[in-house]
Amino acid sequence: MRIEKNKYLISPSDLNNFVSCKFTIKNEIKFYNKEITKSAPSVNDKLWREMGIEHEKNNFKKLKNQFKKNISINSELSEKLRFEETVKAMKKGYDLIYHAYLIDENLRGESDFLIKCDMPSDLGNYSYEVYDTKITRNLRPRHITQITAYSDMLGKIQNALPEKMYLIDGANEKHTFKTIEYIDLFNHGKKEFSQFLSNITKQKIYPEKCSFCNLCDWRDECDKIWENDNYVNLVAGTNKSQIEKLKKNKVRTVEQLAKTKLIATDLKINSESFEKIKSQAMLQEDKRKSGEDKIIILDPDYGKGFYKLPKPDEGDIFFDIEGYPRMDRPFEYLHGIYYKDKGKLRFKDFWAKKYNRESEKNIFIELINFFEKHFEKYPNAHIYHYAPYEKRAVRELAAAYSAEFPKGDIVNDNLLRKEKYVDLFNIVKQCIRTSEKDMSLKSIEKFYNFERKADIVKADDSVVKYENWIATKNEKNKKDIISYNEEDCISTYQLREFLVKNKPDNIDWLKKPEPVKKEDQEETKYRRKTPNKLSREEVELDLNNRLEKKKNKSNEDFVENLKNFIGFHWKSNKPEFWEVFDRAEKTHLELEDDTECIANCVLIDDKPKVIDDGFIYSYRFNDQNYKLKEGKAAFDAHQIKGVGTIYSIEEKFPDKNIVKIFVSKKRKNIEMPSLLTLGNNTPPQVHQHDQALNKFLNDYIENDGKNYKSIMDMLKRSNPDITGVKKGSNLIDEQKELISQSTQIVKNLNNSYLSIQGPPGTGKTYSSANIIIELMKAGKKVGVTSNSHEAIKTLLIAIEQQAEKQNFEFSGMRKARSSDKYDWKFIKDITTGKPLNFDDYLLYAGTSWFFVDPRMNKTLDYLFIDEAGQVALGTTIANATSAKNLVLIGDQMQLSQPMRAKHIGYAKLSSLDFILEDNDTIPPDKGIFLNNTRRLNKKICNYISSSFYDSRLTSDPITKTRSVNLKLDPIKDEGLFYVPIDHTGCSQRSDEEADLIEKTYNKIINKEFKVDKNSGKISPKDIMVVAPYNAQANNIRERLKKKFKDDVRVGTIDLFQGQEAKVVLISMTTSDVESLPRHKDFFFSRNRLNVAISRAECVAIIIFNENLLLASINSIKEMKLMNSFCKLLKFKTNYK
Repeated sequence: MRIEKNKYLISPSDLNNFVSCKFTIKNEIKFYNKEITKSAPSVNDKLWREMGIEHEKNNFKKLKNQFKKNISINSELSEKLRFEETVKAMKKGYDLIYHAYLIDENLRGESDFLIKCDMPSDLGNYSYEVYDTKITRNLRPRHITQITAYSDMLGKIQNALPEKMYLIDGANEKHTFKTIEYIDLFNHGKKEFSQFLSNITKQKIYPEKCSFCNLCDWRDECDKIWENDNYVNLVAGTNKSQIEKLKKNKVRTVEQLAKTKLIATDLKINSESFEKIKSQAMLQEDKRKSGEDKIIILDPDYGKGFYKLPKPDEGDIFFDIEGYPRMDRPFEYLHGIYYKDKGKLRFKDFWAKKYNRESEKNIFIELINFFEKHFEKYPNAHIYHYAPYEKRAVRELAAAYSAEFPKGDIVNDNLLRKEKYVDLFNIVKQCIRTSEKDMSLKSIEKFYNFERKADIVKADDSVVKYENWIATKNEKNKKDIISYNEEDCISTYQLREFLVKNKPDNIDWLKKPEPVKKEDQEETKYRRKTPNKLSREEVELDLNNRLEKKKNKSNEDFVENLKNFIGFHWKSNKPEFWEVFDRAEKTHLELEDDTECIANCVLIDDKPKVIDDGFIYSYRFNDQNYKLKEGKAAFDAHQIKGVGTIYSIEEKFPDKNIVKIFVSKKRKNIEMPSLLTLGNNTPPQVHQHDQALNKFLNDYIENDGKNYKSIMDMLKRSNPDITGVKKGSNLIDEQKELISQSTQIVKNLNNSYLSIQGPPGTGKTYSSANIIIELMKAGKKVGVTSNSHEAIKTLLIAIEQQAEKQNFEFSGMRKARSSDKYDWKFIKDITTGKPLNFDDYLLYAGTSWFFVDPRMNKTLDYLFIDEAGQVALGTTIANATSAKNLVLIGDQMQLSQPMRAKHIGYAKLSSLDFILEDNDTIPPDKGIFLNNTRRLNKKICNYISSSFYDSRLTSDPITKTRSVNLKLDPIKDEGLFYVPIDHTGCSQRSDEEADLIEKTYNKIINKEFKVDKNSGKISPKDIMVVAPYNAQANNIRERLKKKFKDDVRVGTIDLFQGQEAKVVLISMTTSDVESLPRHKDFFFSRNRLNVAISRAECVAIIIFNENLLLASINSIKEMKLMNSFCKLLKFKTNYK
């Protein structure tokens, strides 16, 4: 940033700093005015810059050979002349412009390269695109901000925004980005920055901690301000929401918090959390005044803290991992262990010799072999680490390489089952409180007198050093990283010694499992082996080896992707399986943040209500986000056992929610805990899923997949094989009636696959039902499956309804739960596992467990998978082994089913995401797009269509017959409207937004609506209220129920997929990104936004704080998601 003639001249880097934290700009101006100083660039910084320049020059040499007509802009010229020379070069039509200089008002910057492309512009029948080089291999959001800024400036010169922009990373790999996916976020940030600078002298802002702090050059300056002010954010364990609530109640300093007479309910903070942060403030304030470091040994809850500390053993290992961030999962390049060898403590490192997965796998193999041998010698030893990263990383490595190295998974599973991993951070936070501002390992080392000497101070520095090592192989960088890792291991050892020394005598050591006798240990390296049957590991290793032999130059990538499906379902279940045991380590309060739980439930009365077949126990719980539903098993997360069934959940704001648990009379002697956290049980067995997948993999190895042609067509992303349709031509005419065309296409499938994409309101269920009926009329056997019983039932009901209208009778069966029987006309519910007679039925329905049954192999003519955007590609393959033809129905732009396992390649995608690749809609030659919505009126449809469906979705004329008369000026009676709102400190609940929703709701009720020639009054059933969190939904529901009783439709978006309303009100709730209770991927999800707005027939009103769109962004994916939200600013209104 520079100041010339009272004008601020900014770069894309300045813009990136502003959107991450406004206070950085205040510091930059102070620095420019010489009020503060900045640390001089380190030797590493200088080296990194030099390497970047060299990388750029090398790419220029390559590009010059490719583009003979090139020019280099002289960097010694003034900015004005460099810009003029760049524009001249563009007008002359040079193919390559090096060091192009771009200016747009006060924004300016130098693009490494502009390269000519064929898109017309004001320059002629050509235009330019931006190419920039980066020495790093880990591309970051700031790099995208930079090339988006250049593309925007370039677009104004040539009057055509470039469609694409490019980055060339340190490995010389070219990465392509669509400009439109980032430009709205850039423009919003630029506009806010300009307004900020225009009023800079009047801007009164105070620095707040945020996720950008660790990356900021001015962290020390902000630390000084906080220290001088004794600011309340210095209290360890406080979050943004708590700080804002404290400030609203005039508690701004650590001292004020330590002395406050306010109680938790005054502050609207959880009482347990408030007592914790107040106690912490008292400790820190005591240190500030006395200068003495303080530590308190707490009395932990039974089973927590010191109770989790094992008895020390001669063979104990102290473990630390260094990883390099990547977009799929981190690259784990260094494992360090500190342990006793022949009575002496020593450090051993496992360093990946190259930056590739093969080297990562090799050091993982070395590590596992070491662990195996070590624990044979020391069966009572443990592996100590600080924070969960190490245990999680080894789990992911074991799963990633299980097919090639099954022993890794076996050894690690045994370590996990025997509780050999001990997270000292978990123990420390449950039994110790210190006067430090955080509980990082480096902060608490003073209490056990550990002093560091390595050159690297923090983990971020090790990432930079490793990037340097990748590029230069400089041994000094490698040595520095290993020394840093060694100090972490030694510090972990000394912390364990400190905890042992301070453990109260009345607390026993963690109970050790019975040691395995030598003669009982497995001789084989595999488990679950029987005399007549290969173990899973043997099967998977054999598949891996045979696929490797199948590989050649033409199929190498395809085979590598197939290898990722080996053990797919088993790998998918592992994270969920181990999460069950991880939860047992956490406190009830900690589990309130886990959406898989209903946590911290307090028993209201130990005398249950007696009903006919059992007892009802009632528990009260605080507002929190959860996924558990009525009818699910009630599973004790700490005892890891079932306690009954969730009978009902009653949400009553605030913090007065009730969950009722049913216990059958057979378990009348059960003693229900006074404090309970409900969680998930371990996932169901999936061995038949992987067996079905293996059938296909074996067939590919032996027959090139000829027996499963539909699966092969899908995995090759071939155009569907359809009799009478030339490959490459459009499958249907979208301007004509779709159902009859679609039916004919499905009938003509030649052992192939077809995707039918159905956006909101396009009638995909109706269309699917009619297609299936026509197939059954032709005597075809059809299967119907989906990811849930409810989705399957919805489609079956539609099939029966349409069959009745057509006077068509058929026989069908549904594999159903005994608790979910339905009164069908043509379909029979089967709840047992008895063999089926396949001559009895034309229609077969059930979840994937039914279709992967070996008896189903190749028995059907067609398999329809509904909501295919929520079904993993691996599961799709397993299901598809049951049929000749595969029809995928769904919309990957609506709610998805995220996978917790970190699969790679094809395996990480749903079937629709895989087929569509990076497209939002199915190409006309690849599948059928249902392009006509009967729900969304033209204005809402225009937004939904342009934002999510490549402008292919159109509004049916029938929508013109629906209207409302809301009288909500300036909000009109048709379309999408964004209402800005200002608030601070709101995380999962906003009273300000709830107030606005309530007032708007009251204004809308009883207003007129018309449907065709009929009119009526808007009632609660015509209005839908959506929020991202249960806490806000409860908040709004309780307000509305006072007047409208139980008729109100309020909930999270998951509750409303497939539903619609005349008016939809959306409360986004959170004040800013730093207050988000969950990751940005969830909050800014394009899919969730699409579903929320597309519930509306007439009017959609979305309320959110614009501060959400100015934030430090952690990933390029997050940028794309936030860009979608920025598009909503075009619909801004001043409605109050």
